[in-house]
Amino acid sequence: MEKIVKDSLHKIYFPYKERSNINVILQQDTDTGSGELTCYDVAPGIQITYNNLKMDSCYRPLIPQQDFLQIDHCLEGCYEFEQEKGNVSFLGEGDLSVSSLCKGKQLFVGSRIPLKKYRGITVLLEIEEAQKTLDTGFQQGDICLKQIRDTLCADGRSLLIKSKHEIDHIFSELYRVDERIRLPYFWIKVIELLLFLSLLDASYVKKPKQFSEDVSKGTQQAYQYIIENPFSKMTISQLAEMVHVAESSMKRCFTSIAGNSIGTFMKIKRMEAAAELLVSEPQLSICEVAETAGYENQSKFSAAFKSVMGVTPFAYRCKSW
Repeated sequence: MEKIVKDSLHKIYFPYKERSNINVILQQDTDTGSGELTCYDVAPGIQITYNNLKMDSCYRPLIPQQDFLQIDHCLEGCYEFEQEKGNVSFLGEGDLSVSSLCKGKQLFVGSRIPLKKYRGITVLLEIEEAQKTLDTGFQQGDICLKQIRDTLCADGRSLLIKSKHEIDHIFSELYRVDERIRLPYFWIKVIELLLFLSLLDASYVKKPKQFSEDVSKGTQQAYQYIIENPFSKMTISQLAEMVHVAESSMKRCFTSIAGNSIGTFMKIKRMEAAAELLVSEPQLSICEVAETAGYENQSKFSAAFKSVMGVTPFAYRCKSW
């Protein structure tokens, strides 16, 4: 999601697909999947992009020619950033990051999409031009982009905010805005977002958690193993040993990638697989499905199933018939 505004942005990641007087749609198909960015020029120096990526990576080296403030919100999936020393950080579901892209400097040396799924929004501001727009279009707000950048992104740091009410409120409405009022509504939401950020001080600055490349890759292997083997009886400790990662490191990294603890994620995938069995194998009793899922006690299985799926196994099966 390393971008620069105007036409130069539209040529970095994807070749043109379509352009109208409102937006630019950029698309690319690769061996690892496909991705689409829908970019809206909200006002001079201000752009909003909807990211819908289903691929391993869309990284392109970028050294910006102006100073930018980049704000990213993740709705679904996960985005991995690689820094110069080989450490990686993650933007997960509900997270907001604020980064400074400085003229002539490369912020990231690589990026990946670990789950091959990322949906989110990027608000990109070319600081000099966007400031002129704010000064003429919203003088009463007294918003200073350089002050926001210097407060939240000093010394190359990034602000990372985990999902919270103020952020969720701002972005949830952006994901479902009626297209008939989209552009003027974008302007209102950008102002709301910048006003919120202008209230934050240095105490809010939190450097995203960093993980070594080995920890990141090993944790992603563990993630894939759970997906492919939802009924596995392997413990978390055994899983960490299998992927050659310290258990504590794997747990922290897994939460950053998946948005849930590894234990919760294993339970969810086990119940989802059990739900598929209830429908696809009607000859199996609920007790047999419970045993397949690793539960000797049917009542405990039913309680776990309901906590994930919202209904009992029996109700789920009846509803699906």
